[in-house]
Amino acid sequence: MMKIYTRNIVLVLLVSASALYKAQEVDLENLGKKTKEELKKNPFKISGGISANSVFYSSNVYRGREPFTYFLNGNLNLGLYKWSMPISYSLTNQGSQLGYQVPFKFNRISIAPKYKWVKAYMGDANMTFSPYTFNGLLFTGGGLELTPKIPLKVALMTGRLNKAVEDDGNPNTIPAYKRMGYGAHLKWEKDKYKLGLIGFYAKDNVGSLKNALDDKGVLPQENLVLSMAGNFKLDKNIEVYGEYANTAVINDLRATENGAVKKGISSKFLSPNSSMENYSAFNTGIDLKLKKGMIGIKYEKIDPGYKTLGAYYFNNDLENITLNSSFTMLKDKLSLSTNIGRQRDNLDNKKAKQTSRWVGAVNANLKASDKLMITASYSNFTMFTSRQLNQFNTINDNPLIIQQPKDSIDYKQISQNTNININYILSSTKEKVQNINFNYSLNDMANRENGIVRRGGLSRFHNANLNYNLGLPDKKMNIAASFNFTHTFAASQVSKIWGPGVNITKSFLKEEKLKASVGVSYNHSASTTANINVMNFRLGAIYMPWKKHNFNLNFIQMFRNTDQAIENPKLNEMTCTVGYNYSL
Repeated sequence: MMKIYTRNIVLVLLVSASALYKAQEVDLENLGKKTKEELKKNPFKISGGISANSVFYSSNVYRGREPFTYFLNGNLNLGLYKWSMPISYSLTNQGSQLGYQVPFKFNRISIAPKYKWVKAYMGDANMTFSPYTFNGLLFTGGGLELTPKIPLKVALMTGRLNKAVEDDGNPNTIPAYKRMGYGAHLKWEKDKYKLGLIGFYAKDNVGSLKNALDDKGVLPQENLVLSMAGNFKLDKNIEVYGEYANTAVINDLRATENGAVKKGISSKFLSPNSSMENYSAFNTGIDLKLKKGMIGIKYEKIDPGYKTLGAYYFNNDLENITLNSSFTMLKDKLSLSTNIGRQRDNLDNKKAKQTSRWVGAVNANLKASDKLMITASYSNFTMFTSRQLNQFNTINDNPLIIQQPKDSIDYKQISQNTNININYILSSTKEKVQNINFNYSLNDMANRENGIVRRGGLSRFHNANLNYNLGLPDKKMNIAASFNFTHTFAASQVSKIWGPGVNITKSFLKEEKLKASVGVSYNHSASTTANINVMNFRLGAIYMPWKKHNFNLNFIQMFRNTDQAIENPKLNEMTCTVGYNYSL
């Protein structure tokens, strides 16, 4: 299978190279002149930045966190004439201190050289083809993107998706087989339409582990996903789009061929066995652009069990129909967007219950004046389900009970979220800048069974935050004060959290090379089971001795007291971060 797949990729490259060669005609007469002009320019350029941070931690109670951790990060872009080579890296000792193993890397380095319309990926890379195929999965290997000034665009990737991890007996260890992945994405783009073909293949190495991990639920797998996508402009204001994907998954490469069934496009290219499964995903939609906004409708259906080894996580067994719109009104002072949809699962009717829900959201932004800005949002998630009762429970009910048992339970879950933010500028002068901000959010969720909200089935979360900011430009000082209040009702229990905070920032030295800040905050938490008091002291400083260099320091000291008997009544915790940044 791998030979066939590799041969197909090579064929795609040859065809693409032939098309690109024919399309990229060279003007030989002006070649020398253009070359001389390029040579006169500055040939070498470098940009980006590097940073180094270390975190020191101590606590009189918690011992699970390491006392010292470092992070080295960099993002460099090297340029030579029309060549560019971005280099990024991330190094840390955090992974080595876990005490257990994971199938991915903490230390990463990536190189992405680019010349005109050719871009390559080397090292620890990240690419995306589509949500149903290969979607942002980090791999160690190589990739290539060809985006010439012709309709044909090509993207290729190959590399290791997971490293082999043996089961060492630690319950936190994530054992895995070594997994390799290969993908190709071809696009044909014109002004009025776009077409795309995607192929992604992944396979585990059965021999990469010494011992089988069947008892852990870890099986060697194989996966091939094929996808077709299109985008068409029927008119300058009407656009239609869609994608269809089919995935074939072999859940255990060691299974026998007895009972194997080839179903679907992707399965035709694999050697099937009894553990093979095949699923499809599909979406389509249409957008209508208006003078002051747009309106669109989208339909999506994903088979139960659909998955791809090219994504970290994937939702399946769902059918969505959504209607969305966005408009600007009142001379563009008010922007309004809405989204409403219907979703259901149990598409194959194999579950004991089916769930469906309405999804609705409204977002509004109003610039009432030059000083007043108001934003508000509301969302409603209503989920319905009808579950059949166990027939044996019905048969064994006490015959003396006169009330007849119902055939099913109607279950409804309603979740509402509301957020309001108001920002008002009190003054804005050279001597004084003042503004006040108020934010309120409400989350309300209720569970109803046959129209009744039972005890513990209601939860409600209120949060209000008031902030005042005073800027004194002449004194190079800024003062921020805040007050936070939270009220929670959940599982028939009430808890409250409230507390103020203040933070002062001031610049020193010429050209404000030194910025220092000091802050303090207090929170009191009260419930029927405990009272907790938390005091935080914060110190911060940023020193820029030279134009492209800066050193930073952040120190946080926390003191917590509680009357809860099962916890340590006094907690002292210190976190100190020291860092250096250099921008090129």
